[in-house]
Amino acid sequence: MVAQSNEDGFPSKAYVVVYGCNMNTLANDYIPVSYLNAFVYCPRRFFLEYVRGMFEDNTHTVDGRSSHHVVDLRSKEGKPSRKEDVIHRRSVYFSSETLGIIGKLDLLEEDDGGNKYPVEYKKGKKPKDRGPWLNDQVQVCAQALLMQENGLLLPDKGFVYYIGSKARAEVPLTSDLIQETRRVIAECKMISQSEEPPPLAENRNKCVSCSLNAICLPEEEEVLQGKKVNARTILPSTLDGDILYVDTIGAYLNLSDGNIKITAPGGEVIGEVRIEQLREIVLTGPVQSTTQVTQTCLKNSIPIHYLSFGGMYLGVSSSFLHYHGLLRESQWKAHFDTNVSFELSKVVVISKMVNMRTMMMRYLREENNSDDQVLFDKIKGLIKKAKSSEKLDSLRGFEGMAAKIYFSEFGRYVKPDRRLLFLFNDRNRRPPRDPTNALLSFGYSLLAKDCTGTALRVGFDPYCGFYHTMKYGRPSLSLDMMEFFRQPIVDSVVLSSINNGVFKEKDFHQFQNVCYLNEKGRKKFLIQYQMRKKDLVTHPMFQYRLSYERTIELQFRLLGKYLLKETDRYQGFYIR
Repeated sequence: MVAQSNEDGFPSKAYVVVYGCNMNTLANDYIPVSYLNAFVYCPRRFFLEYVRGMFEDNTHTVDGRSSHHVVDLRSKEGKPSRKEDVIHRRSVYFSSETLGIIGKLDLLEEDDGGNKYPVEYKKGKKPKDRGPWLNDQVQVCAQALLMQENGLLLPDKGFVYYIGSKARAEVPLTSDLIQETRRVIAECKMISQSEEPPPLAENRNKCVSCSLNAICLPEEEEVLQGKKVNARTILPSTLDGDILYVDTIGAYLNLSDGNIKITAPGGEVIGEVRIEQLREIVLTGPVQSTTQVTQTCLKNSIPIHYLSFGGMYLGVSSSFLHYHGLLRESQWKAHFDTNVSFELSKVVVISKMVNMRTMMMRYLREENNSDDQVLFDKIKGLIKKAKSSEKLDSLRGFEGMAAKIYFSEFGRYVKPDRRLLFLFNDRNRRPPRDPTNALLSFGYSLLAKDCTGTALRVGFDPYCGFYHTMKYGRPSLSLDMMEFFRQPIVDSVVLSSINNGVFKEKDFHQFQNVCYLNEKGRKKFLIQYQMRKKDLVTHPMFQYRLSYERTIELQFRLLGKYLLKETDRYQGFYIR
């Protein structure tokens, strides 16, 4: 569409939108020019961001957004400003139905001769002894084509301004660059209609600084395909942000100057933390929270988890579901596909049984008891039967038999001098009847909380599982995934804490055959639990070291790749 120009030299009916308007109202199926940049950098990244709507921050994206925020603040609602003999218009939107793209020009510059040029801002430093990268050149060229489509003259050049070095680089808009840009637009349109992701980038060095590396998992994908790859650790070892645990009876949380204050029933402030420091909040028992705190947490995507006084996981309040609807669609399809659901159930059960056997061998092997070897062999035989099982009921039966063997010997994992207080006869819950079971139940509730939070963060529906039966209010997927980590995280914490004398009789509240951790005991357990989650473990498949909390996330990410058919198999997590 070419429109008549007004007195400023802009088309009077062009699709020009100033900063502050909702770009989505024009977007429809238009491809933002920033995604063209992503495509040239890596077609797989374009697919994940544009087609599947997946995005994750890293240092580069946060710094870049911060730098652009400073630029946008100068915009003054898109009104022109004069700097010497040059007119600046900032944050100007154009779209083109013909090209099928839409984009924002960080700066539209007009010289004293009336020539207009696009200027794109980048956070980094100007390349030495070379021009801008091709992906940045294509983005600037696409902006120039949008100018032409909206009635302005096609400029002969554009610019990239590098905030890091406070210098600009010229981008000559040659016929070759224009042709390349049109080719990129055409390929992006074609890929946007595909359900299959493009191949992985050949230059794997790009993956290291890519913000989507924790989602794409390129080297992990190749390992799953059977290729010999020395996978590098992509996920950081730990998660950023703190977890706020509040379990003081009658405490309440309120908001004050961007801080969450925790106040005891008598009015004493017993804690204070800034919103920016938090990753999630866990409230145990009768703890109150103001509407302002809840709303602020929702706005900042900070989930609030609720546990009962006895430690049972009750649920979570969180913001809107993750944008990744395609992942949840594939999750539900797999749930209703009995073959896929059963195979995933086998992965869950087999990994759990392997971990139970490993834990038994760690604690009992030194005794050199021939009867123990019989038990080890029994679980090994059950694992073999589970691998060849064809029915879910049989699978549940094998798991039940392995668990019975595992917990029948659990009391022996405790040091003899600690067995008086921590006598363990069997696994009991709802409610737990002894201190050891109280520790196990509280630990499993925390693990369920962590798996639910991770499921939401990655984009899953935590209530749609494969092995655990779906019931109202039961986070079935979270329960499935936590089976990988019961022994490595919770059981390990419980046994090491008991054997190291962390807990005393006064840390428990016991009455009428019911046993719970009291407030002091819960605080002790939370310290041990958080420390365990930060311990590093070598992943059995990829051979790099990650914290346990990041390993939980990795298992969810890998499940997503499997459900979206980016890999043809899914493997559980097991300890050695």
